[in-house]
Amino acid sequence: MKSVKKLIVFLVVLFLSVIFTSSICNAATTKTVSDEDELKNAISTVENGDTIELTADIKLKSPIEVTSKNFKINGKGHTISKDDDNWAPNGSNGTLITAGPDATIELINLSLKNSQKYGVQAYDGGHIILNGVTISNCGFGGVLVNAGTVEIKDLSLGKNGSSNNNGIEIGKGAATADASVPEIIMNGKLTSTEKENVIYVAENNPDLKKFEVKNSDDTTDKILLSGDKVVITDKNNKILYSSNDIKDVDVEGTKYVKKDTTPKTGIEENIAVAVFAMALSSVSIFMLKRKECN
Repeated sequence: MKSVKKLIVFLVVLFLSVIFTSSICNAATTKTVSDEDELKNAISTVENGDTIELTADIKLKSPIEVTSKNFKINGKGHTISKDDDNWAPNGSNGTLITAGPDATIELINLSLKNSQKYGVQAYDGGHIILNGVTISNCGFGGVLVNAGTVEIKDLSLGKNGSSNNNGIEIGKGAATADASVPEIIMNGKLTSTEKENVIYVAENNPDLKKFEVKNSDDTTDKILLSGDKVVITDKNNKILYSSNDIKDVDVEGTKYVKKDTTPKTGIEENIAVAVFAMALSSVSIFMLKRKECN
């Protein structure tokens, strides 16, 4: 009997040890990097839930493309930019960071600058979260929502685009899956030094049939539909930025409702009081006249 009890105790301890060891092995880790090679090596070996931290500004000689991983890059206030002297795009992709199919990347406290095309791209179902991110001086635009999802927690845009400004572009490439739909989620705040084309819906894009805009429950700014435009509003429901006109594209989202901001002067109440006073006076005069007649 004692042997059986000892065996049970041993098995329980062994089971708990396996569970505890497994939880330790699966715990998220943080890797620090200071140059392009270290960054790309960290991304190639990163586990889901891990964080990569920058300890210096990094210049890229080629784009970063990620699929089937879920991790964070904490810039710690540093910058990722294009190496002008050694840049080599990956085919047609000249964007600094791309989250592709089944990938989720959260960028934290990071600046993206001087890209050949876009600072960041959510491609074919990929998910990008922008949290304390600044994007400026990128050749085509700041953010490309290319049949993927971009979630905005805290994004600051500078001037992007070689001619006209192009902040966040919504589009769909011919090579993306039919089921992949561009999506923007507002989950915080968006600011821009420019006012035009902060949100830009790609024109002459035959594969762009629809896209979606959503808001988290506690977001400060909101992304809404107003007529044939997408608008960004602040916490007071004031429209901050409006997109170009949307043509031949189905858009799903919440409609903008303008609030009545007319100052309450009290005139209506004063008129009502005056009318009541006049009516009361008329009745009083009538009663006095009738008394005099009697």
